[in-house]
Amino acid sequence: MTTAAAPDRLGGFPARCIPSLPAAGATVVPGGSVFGDEVWDLSPLCPRPTTRWIRLHFTHCPEALRADLKHFFYLLLTMDTPLEQLDRPASARKRLAPSTLKTLFEDLKPFFGWFEERGLSALAELDEDDLREYAAQVATAPVGQNPKSRRLFGLSRLWLLSPYMRSSARLRQPFWEREGMEHVIGKSEWTAENKSIPVHPATMSALLVWCLRLVQEAPRLLHLLSLSPSLPRPASGGPTSLPWSGELGHDRAETHRRVVSTACLITVAYLTGMRADEVLGLRRGCCTPTASTPGRSAAGYEIRGRTYKAAVAEGRSLPEGVDREHPWVAIKPVADAIAVMEGLHEGDLLFSDTLFKARVNGTDLDPGGPSSRRVIDAIKHLTGWCNQRASDLERPQDVLPEDPDGPVNLRRLRRTLAWFIYRRPGGRVALGVQYGHLHAATTDGYGGRASTGLRDLFPMEEAFALSDTLHRAAEHLQAHPHVGGPAAARYLGAAGEYRDRFEGLALTTKQAAALMANPAMRVYDAPGQTLACCFDPRKALCRKDTTARTAATPDLTACDHRCANIARTEEHINTTRSELAALQEEHDSPTTPEPLRHRIRAQIDRRETIVTTHRNEQEEGGRS
Repeated sequence: MTTAAAPDRLGGFPARCIPSLPAAGATVVPGGSVFGDEVWDLSPLCPRPTTRWIRLHFTHCPEALRADLKHFFYLLLTMDTPLEQLDRPASARKRLAPSTLKTLFEDLKPFFGWFEERGLSALAELDEDDLREYAAQVATAPVGQNPKSRRLFGLSRLWLLSPYMRSSARLRQPFWEREGMEHVIGKSEWTAENKSIPVHPATMSALLVWCLRLVQEAPRLLHLLSLSPSLPRPASGGPTSLPWSGELGHDRAETHRRVVSTACLITVAYLTGMRADEVLGLRRGCCTPTASTPGRSAAGYEIRGRTYKAAVAEGRSLPEGVDREHPWVAIKPVADAIAVMEGLHEGDLLFSDTLFKARVNGTDLDPGGPSSRRVIDAIKHLTGWCNQRASDLERPQDVLPEDPDGPVNLRRLRRTLAWFIYRRPGGRVALGVQYGHLHAATTDGYGGRASTGLRDLFPMEEAFALSDTLHRAAEHLQAHPHVGGPAAARYLGAAGEYRDRFEGLALTTKQAAALMANPAMRVYDAPGQTLACCFDPRKALCRKDTTARTAATPDLTACDHRCANIARTEEHINTTRSELAALQEEHDSPTTPEPLRHRIRAQIDRRETIVTTHRNEQEEGGRS
């Protein structure tokens, strides 16, 4: 036992008895790594589906610090960090997950190099000037503000645990914990926003169409594709032929199993908005139909599983995750995809890594899910397969265009869903299936949003969509200043206020919040729409049946032409004229049935009234 350094060296911590280093054989991972090992494999401590290798290579540490740094990480694994000793509020967690320890180790590597260059031998030797010198090096490092913050807070954690380490390892209180970290590296830029780039809508739409086709055909191929020994094996006779999947024999079963598994994964991940860990952790029997009218099929489905990102108890991360309090709400294509996966094998884990490999030996399933790299490769393989089938079928319209922002992955799918909900509220995507999905999203609040795990994506995505709408409005009004409709004045006011306050800015979190909090700027529009909604919930006819709470957004799939929230620009009128031309052509076609011709005539009359009213208002405005 040794005695702690004086309180001033520890930034105010009380003196205490400090234990010596743990024994070389002290357990780090039960049945695995021990304290004396030069490499700790922490992977068994983190059962998250996307976890692969979590290894700490202490050979990368300065030899003089190696034992004490092992002690530091041993303490991080076995006790809470005393965050109450900080003089500021901190959102950091008391107990870190093993995967976060790996990140912390990487964040400390620049410090390791700096320490060795100075020829020091112990952490206790560092004085105030040394820490200021290292902080200056961090401030000028060619990395973002968030990595800089993590590098400094890594040393803060080392200081916080100093009272539990040998006297030679006791780091003094870093000056940034007294003066503020922002004085070193600037104000924090961290947000909870998913900064992944959405998949291009042309790519995503075509990809989802193909995935739904494959999911629909897969049940007829289970006898050929399934790894389950209980299903009859395919006969050695002729191959199975289906419209989209093509002609399949036993020799192509392995490749097509990978294609179908990837299509099911994309369908489930995209149409639910699950995180990668959540979808890859789904188990057999997770999907059940919701209550439905007797004699009718289920209107929706619930999926139960585990969540990992929000799995925290008393400031401690729970690597094993926790059961979600609320199930995900899903539509039938998702339930169908899950049923296909349950038919492909008899394992408990739906998306076993085995199913995404290019080559499979035997029928044994890997107990874990695919890695991020494996998923990206599988999606690339699926894309290539789909494009080949489009070529074989002579359907160039079904070719998937390459995404300009790189490979499609599960994280991007999640962001893309939020993008579609706010940017294509009435768009016809994926043969109408996604249209129904978005309709549910806008009218039902996407399953309550909070309960689906998407609440961290919606606020910023909605703010970006609103900003883009008002930016387009301000630009359009410069050349075409006339706006018609009962909400014309509100539309002009919102566009003008946006131009004065936000034009040219890259929205920060606070600016986005200010934009969303201003009821006068809630303008909902999208390319191809025939109107803009200047949303006032008190006047919204699309929300007249909302009784549970005041609606926060309009239902753009249920617009009522009598609504007082409608505004129309010249761009909207041009879209209406295009619709008129298409309706007139259909009305005049000799193949159009007479009853349908009457309904089309009513639509034509309504649109002609809209165009005429807009033109008359514009002419009256010009004369005045």
